[in-house]
Amino acid sequence: MTSMPSGKTPGSSPARKRRRPNHDLQQRLARCEELLQEYATAKPADTPNGPAPNEKTMRPVGKLIHGDSGPRFMNSFMWAEVYDELQAMREIMDSDPGDEESCSTPADGQTPDHNNGLLFSDGTDASLEDLHPDPAHVFGLWQTFLDRVNPLTKVIHVPSVQPFLVEAATKRDTLPKKVEALMFSIYVLGATALSPQESLQLLGYSRDEAITRFSKGCRLAFMRIQIFKQYDMITLQALVLYQHSLSGHYDRNAAWILNGTIVRIAQIMGLHRDGEALGLSAFDTEMRRRIWWQIVLLDASYALMSGLGQSMVPRSWDTKKPANLPDSDLFPTMTKVESRPGPTDMVYSMSCYEIAQMLVDFPSLDEVMFQNETGVESLPPAVFDEARARIDQLDARLGEILAQYCDVTMGPVHVLAKETRNELIGKLREMICPPQQQPEWGTEVFSAKDNLFKISVSSAEHTIHLYNIVEMVEVGTHFQWFIKAHFQVEVFQYMIGQLMNRTSGPLVERAWVVVEKCYHFHMELMDLSIKSSADVAVFVLRAWRRRAEKIHQMTGIPPVTPYYISALGNLVGSHDTKKEEPSEQDLEPDSVHVPSNGIDMRWDQMLGYVDPQSTAAWDMFGPSGGEVPDYRTAAPGFGVNVMNINGWF
Repeated sequence: MTSMPSGKTPGSSPARKRRRPNHDLQQRLARCEELLQEYATAKPADTPNGPAPNEKTMRPVGKLIHGDSGPRFMNSFMWAEVYDELQAMREIMDSDPGDEESCSTPADGQTPDHNNGLLFSDGTDASLEDLHPDPAHVFGLWQTFLDRVNPLTKVIHVPSVQPFLVEAATKRDTLPKKVEALMFSIYVLGATALSPQESLQLLGYSRDEAITRFSKGCRLAFMRIQIFKQYDMITLQALVLYQHSLSGHYDRNAAWILNGTIVRIAQIMGLHRDGEALGLSAFDTEMRRRIWWQIVLLDASYALMSGLGQSMVPRSWDTKKPANLPDSDLFPTMTKVESRPGPTDMVYSMSCYEIAQMLVDFPSLDEVMFQNETGVESLPPAVFDEARARIDQLDARLGEILAQYCDVTMGPVHVLAKETRNELIGKLREMICPPQQQPEWGTEVFSAKDNLFKISVSSAEHTIHLYNIVEMVEVGTHFQWFIKAHFQVEVFQYMIGQLMNRTSGPLVERAWVVVEKCYHFHMELMDLSIKSSADVAVFVLRAWRRRAEKIHQMTGIPPVTPYYISALGNLVGSHDTKKEEPSEQDLEPDSVHVPSNGIDMRWDQMLGYVDPQSTAAWDMFGPSGGEVPDYRTAAPGFGVNVMNINGWF
């Protein structure tokens, strides 16, 4: 805030500040390149034969970054650089309100803290009865869950849960409290898997309102059953499903901390020990296996997405992987569990179990990737050889699973399993390949900084390729919600920041294709009531302006302005017009969401993408009211089911 200079009247135009952001941004980028060059030229300590694979010297030092939410530790050098640069760009933008694209956006003063009420409700006198869906809608949400969610999670036994849905639709007053929590977790995931149009048709209100309503129901139900004192399999199933609903709606660090709570509850219940060794029934043993392996996958994924290298799941566990059995072949009186030959709807989950197994068994994978991020050759060649061998083994194992259990004619989940293998293995092999061995080295990639830009472009291309595939086949209707939920707006922002200073070359052309595709598939990027979308809009407009100037300079012809640039220009406002509302003819149908004036965005609304640097003031454990501590300051630092390794898959 600055005071008004003397002599100025409220109606007079304020003096325009000297424009410095472009210069300051260039200085920041130049400094980053200097630091990376120092990393690249630094020589590791001399050792006779290189460090042994199990020595502590192999572990990346990591980096402590400072942001609005306080200090945060990250193993990933690349993630730390991304956060540092985004924080610096925001500070420069905030310090120069006179810049052309820095005018007010709908996000100013409207973006709520989406991390509030992560687990517990806001303490208002809300009634669970008021949050239940209408009885006529219960079965619609249940069917959506069965078609679009259950094949990806497999943590419930459908024949056992189905009677509860009937009871919830007819006489929910008799539902046990823990079952009510499970119902709400099913409702919120069912609503999440709907398209906006489907939600209006099925429920009569928006998808956003449905997610907010049922999420609040989850939290109230969890409070009623006192999950930190009383827990059982149904409660744990409800928590794991609720955790799945957070992807894309909550800050991933906050969600990861919640998953740590789920890990500890599962550990207290002994899920880290196989049921056979505990003398449990075959049915209970199999259901415990399904839940535990889903928790392992979630924890490893959130750890990597939060900038850390390894899951914090306890090492001393022996729970076997689940069998290839459909729910119809599971029943409480069974005496033995054996995998069924042939295709089942377990194929995707079984593939993910193998991915989780590799992440847990080979923690050095992240070290290889961290080295490639920095360009510092500190690991012996044997580690890279082992990483390649592990990925080859994973590829072979996934191939065996698909050959035994996959049939793309049997439904969308089989198509998704097949495409997941192709995209994941391709990304893994690219991520472990040293920059000097990649085709762009020496032509467009000359430094670690160039390599980060190349990785951001290539990773986005893999995701866009998967988007294109699912859009063309039936799988798009079923699982596109799931794939899009793992879009990483921070990586997209980083790529846009690089495009502000990179105006030509094949990598730049590839990046702009990615930008257009992202605006096509992610309508929320046009919703400037979301702060991260508003930030991206400002960066995109600046980058396009420089690109247009470069093309005009080289060809003498100004380039055609893409539809999303015109739309963003109208939304953000230009120096000449300062429009606040878009012109409808400038917006591509079904690709732009314009925020309505006066939208009531509740503080506990789990919608949209959260600014990764925003301060999160949420209390997962204490009562509502009073001063709320910021747990993120104390916390160190699936698109496909397994989340991006080091944040870039």
